[in-house]
Amino acid sequence: MIELFLKNPARVGSVAASSPFLAKKITKKIDLTSAKCVVELGSGTGAITKEILGGLPQDCVLLCFEVEPIFAKKLAKKISDPRVKIICDSAENIDVYLKQFGFSKADCIISGLPLASLPRKTSRGILQNIYTYLESGGQYIQFQYSLMSLRQIKYLFSSVAVSFVLFNFPPAFVYVCVKN
Repeated sequence: MIELFLKNPARVGSVAASSPFLAKKITKKIDLTSAKCVVELGSGTGAITKEILGGLPQDCVLLCFEVEPIFAKKLAKKISDPRVKIICDSAENIDVYLKQFGFSKADCIISGLPLASLPRKTSRGILQNIYTYLESGGQYIQFQYSLMSLRQIKYLFSSVAVSFVLFNFPPAFVYVCVKN
């Protein structure tokens, strides 16, 4: 993972997989009991994916976007749950895959994308897509290693709560946003 991060930090957001503490903090913030479609952006090695699955109803679909082919293949080997659809493509194409699986919007979007490392135009486009394709009243959870992207997120979402997870390497900020 470190080698991939050093080669391209904009594609691989961290030097280490997310900790169980971070995964639990993220999933504790959301209620997925009535969800039909959940999207995870930047699934990586699946640390958070496994926690999300624990709270998903049996009839819910989890679309996992991972742009790094090595991680997408590892994720496919690690998780064989029929609710999970692993997509090796950019989060910029969220609308294409929502339609492909019979949805117009997602009930919840969880992201570990390294927004601060992406080109500004790309991160703005992804954030706009998140807002556009999230159901009204739906939650968008984003974790980051700095507060650099907070302003961009607050521009779109009027309801944003921030918490800090020390027990992760590196420590992380978790943004919980609600689409009004």
